[in-house]
Amino acid sequence: MGNNNNKDKLFSIQLSQDKLKAFIHFFQPEEGEELSLEAIQQLLKKMNIVYGVKTDVLEELIKKHEFYKDYLVAEGKPSILGKDAEIEYLFPTELDCRPQRMEDGSVDYHQLNLLARVERGKVITQLIPEIEGEDGMNVLGQEIRAPKPKTKKLRFGKNVKVSQDGLGLIAAKNGHVKLEKDKVVVYDYFEVNSNVDSSTGDIQFDGTVIINGNVLTGFSISATDIEVYGVVEGATLRAKGNVTVSRGIRGMGKCFIKADGNIGAKYIENSEVISGGRIVSEAILHSFVSAKEEIIVDGKKGMISGGDVRSGIQVEAKILGSHMGTITNIDVGVDPKLLDEYNEITQLVDKSRAEVHKLGQVITLLNKKKMTDGDLDSDKQKMLVSATRNKILTSNELSKNEKRLEEIMDWLKHKNNGKVKIMGSAYPGVRVTIGNVKYYVREEIKYCTLYQDGADIKLGSYQ
Repeated sequence: MGNNNNKDKLFSIQLSQDKLKAFIHFFQPEEGEELSLEAIQQLLKKMNIVYGVKTDVLEELIKKHEFYKDYLVAEGKPSILGKDAEIEYLFPTELDCRPQRMEDGSVDYHQLNLLARVERGKVITQLIPEIEGEDGMNVLGQEIRAPKPKTKKLRFGKNVKVSQDGLGLIAAKNGHVKLEKDKVVVYDYFEVNSNVDSSTGDIQFDGTVIINGNVLTGFSISATDIEVYGVVEGATLRAKGNVTVSRGIRGMGKCFIKADGNIGAKYIENSEVISGGRIVSEAILHSFVSAKEEIIVDGKKGMISGGDVRSGIQVEAKILGSHMGTITNIDVGVDPKLLDEYNEITQLVDKSRAEVHKLGQVITLLNKKKMTDGDLDSDKQKMLVSATRNKILTSNELSKNEKRLEEIMDWLKHKNNGKVKIMGSAYPGVRVTIGNVKYYVREEIKYCTLYQDGADIKLGSYQ
């Protein structure tokens, strides 16, 4: 209760701390003392209690009341909070691209949940408008303001329209729905219920391509996301998003798959596979496989054997190499794109150096001839001018590439946070590179994690 100094001989009035209630408290009168409604009203007025006074209650209390008991005689109106606007997305806004592990230890690539499919005309987002609050009033007649609720606005992109009442978003096409930087977008898809072969030709599509058969050798698919429920043979697949191959990749040395997102496949064999995200498979055999993020090889086999496997973060597998000593290169801790740039620039530098040397020889030879003969004919003079100009241009380009090469090499020296996790065994023939440090497996190692420590690669416990 609040202040209780506001008293009469026969009663007192108390104000609650939040000023929303006032209570009267009666005392035992002495002989000859009488309680009046006017006295109570005067004290209420003196205390500035002007709102929500329960006159009918007071009239009844004059007639009948108990002593030393509190009665509510004035009640204010509390403010009512409003409600902020909400946007309800009627589709999963975050998709887990890791495959589910089955009871037998295999990995299910049929249900990777990479896409949230939607049908045309379906409501995919609802706006729940804000609800205004109500102002209140305390018993002193002071207004209690309700805070303003927050508003929200529906944001949307391609293949999405607004419902008639303006409170919903509707898919304008069949496809799959995504939330991209708080915009709702529907990507339509193209589905092939057969093999990709001579009956379909190459497929190029701005959206999702779903193949319910195989992708045969010599054909290509370019799309946003690609789902293949059969086998990919010696084909070319390029995706701006994710690639999923349920039955595996049997490349025969002719397959090339590149995705800006994640790649999942039952197995990868004799293929080149490049991912801007992670790669998940049950086996990688004699292939060039590169991922900006982790490479996880799990399931029944969980084997990486032969070829080159590169990850910017981590490689995790049950088996590395084989009993036969198969040469298997594992490279982690560096963004594969940076390695590609390093290799490309190294070739350009070598080529430019050779070109500068060759042009220098030509310039020297022509200058000697000029000194001997006193002058050059017009063709040789043009040749000298051209060689001099080209040498300057090539030297400038060489200098630029050498500087970039130094930057990359310096970065590689200090990059050492990659890991190789071995859930089973790694056999002789396996070569591990972390950053710029190499480690050769010379005898079988088991259940361990390889990591860089300074200028060495060390073996720690598997975790």
